[in-house]
Amino acid sequence: MSPLPQPSLQPSLHRQHVAVAAPSQLWLSPEGRLAPDPAGLTGVFHADTRLLDRALVTVDGGEPQPVGVVVRGNRITVEGLARNIAGPTLDPAVRVVQVWTVEPGAVRHRIELSTSLPECACTLAVHVSSDFAPMDAVRVGRPGEPAEPTHDAGRLVWERNDQSAAITPATPGAQLVTSIDRDSDDTDGFPSGHPSLSWSATLRRGEPFHAEWSAALEDAGAIVRAAADAGAEEEGRPGAVGRLLAKSLNQLAGLRVATTRLPDAPFLAAGAPWYFTLFGRDSLWAARLLLPLDSALAAGTLHALAAYQGTERAVESAEEPGKIPHEIRARELVVDNGPGGDQLRLPPVYYGTVDATALWLCLLGELWRTGRAPDAVRRLLPAARRAADWLLNAGTGPLGFLAYRDESGHGLSNQGWKDSADAMQFLDGRRAEGPIALAEVQGYAHQAALEAAALFEELREPGGGKGLRGQASALRDFAGGLQERFREAYWVDDAAGRFPAMALDAAGTPLDSPGSNMGHLLGTGLLDADEARLVVDRLLGPELFSGFGIRTLSTEAAGYWPLSYHCGSVWAHDTAIAVRGMLAEGFRAEAASVARGLVRASESFGNGLPELFSGVGTGESELALAYPAACWPQAWSAASAVVLAQALAS
Repeated sequence: MSPLPQPSLQPSLHRQHVAVAAPSQLWLSPEGRLAPDPAGLTGVFHADTRLLDRALVTVDGGEPQPVGVVVRGNRITVEGLARNIAGPTLDPAVRVVQVWTVEPGAVRHRIELSTSLPECACTLAVHVSSDFAPMDAVRVGRPGEPAEPTHDAGRLVWERNDQSAAITPATPGAQLVTSIDRDSDDTDGFPSGHPSLSWSATLRRGEPFHAEWSAALEDAGAIVRAAADAGAEEEGRPGAVGRLLAKSLNQLAGLRVATTRLPDAPFLAAGAPWYFTLFGRDSLWAARLLLPLDSALAAGTLHALAAYQGTERAVESAEEPGKIPHEIRARELVVDNGPGGDQLRLPPVYYGTVDATALWLCLLGELWRTGRAPDAVRRLLPAARRAADWLLNAGTGPLGFLAYRDESGHGLSNQGWKDSADAMQFLDGRRAEGPIALAEVQGYAHQAALEAAALFEELREPGGGKGLRGQASALRDFAGGLQERFREAYWVDDAAGRFPAMALDAAGTPLDSPGSNMGHLLGTGLLDADEARLVVDRLLGPELFSGFGIRTLSTEAAGYWPLSYHCGSVWAHDTAIAVRGMLAEGFRAEAASVARGLVRASESFGNGLPELFSGVGTGESELALAYPAACWPQAWSAASAVVLAQALAS
């Protein structure tokens, strides 16, 4: 009998250690090793490629015994003991401290050996390799092809196509070895079988030995680069909220990038490791959540996305005139979904999103109302008009609502923020057929229309024309009609009362599973006061509120599973958006209650918030449980800390 094909497994991230300085990132194993890890992600990445897959330290041929790892911002410190070097007693005699520092386009590795012995002579080596694995391959646990380095002017250099990693020793006396022993009896190829840097080290009690090397990382085809500005800072606050906010702002600084097309327009890469680029929905929501602290980021995000605004209709990329893109990469993204699964294949600029255009208009209007970047908003007026035209003409779904359906056959089947294949389902577990009209998208569209209308009414048309005011009137009519039709089509009843359905399917049938989507309606103006009260009460009920955050799907649904990506887990940004909406609607006590739960969850993750975590409730666990493949750091999760601090401000 033939064995069943094994599915590709996404590497676990929850126990790994990461330091980011976009567009570069470093991932180490739980023990602090940089070597292929069968269960988790490791490597030095730049843009969308792993440029180094190994950099392991040995002392006299043996790896140090791991003792501890500390991560602070863009630096990781790894403590170890060279137990193969004996001392006069059973106590460890040689301590090994590795300090990794990540900067945009570079990684530095400093090693210190210290000893309790009067004198110790040993060989310190770092064994290095590169596989140039693209991120989409790494994501499904597939290695790249090993590359051979060249010895160039005192450096080890790996090159493939337009990418390179060049290692340079900073400490004198280093020997560089490029020959690879392919016939070694060492079955795992370590330490022989890999290029290396080595030093003859002499250390004494009180006189440690230091060695250092650095790697310069390049990708000539990358579309992102480090942002010129440093980002938002805030004075420290006491307690768990203060620790969460401080860590989150530090993480966000590492995700701050710009495109090569517009280097002066900063935005936040969606997240590490998989989404280290410009994402419409993610980057916009992160900028909206951070707007109280950082108007420059909002302006930069708007400009960066406007540079790729759609101009024509194209099925392959889902491009439409005026549409804001979903994601931008240097190369085509190809992801195999395992045996029997469809292949996801997205072009470098992909527009398969139903919400980014409305969210772009929402952020533009909110930025204008701050009064902090009027010139930036005025420069975006032509893009705003095109986005508004798209909004006014996009209601082609059931009952005229904004909806989506993948026409290419290899794009995203779901094109809202819950974009996994099983995300849209009825209470009995049946999956909805498209085109699908998401509830939250109608809320975004309603707010976007009103924001754009107010902006167009206030600003004057260049040349004195009346086009802006005419479009403003059409947008207000659109918002009024949308609100009326939403009230008629989306509200459903169950034993717990009335609530807005997650979506409508192709036939206009409401998806009757209570979900977190309804929280996004708060603050958009789509709901009246009584409807907002019903939504808040449902979100705080036991089927959706886990005590740590709001579950993506009700525990009463047949498809609920606390470790499902979108059908029962808790997403930090999703909960924070609901908190933000509660504050806007005047539900301060309820907002504070939910915010406290999310802050408490952050204490389970080192005072930070990963992309998502398990929807297991407080009655089952005193800790928020990890979702192993959750990205970390994630822009909109880290940005959520600002909203939580607002909700819990005295």
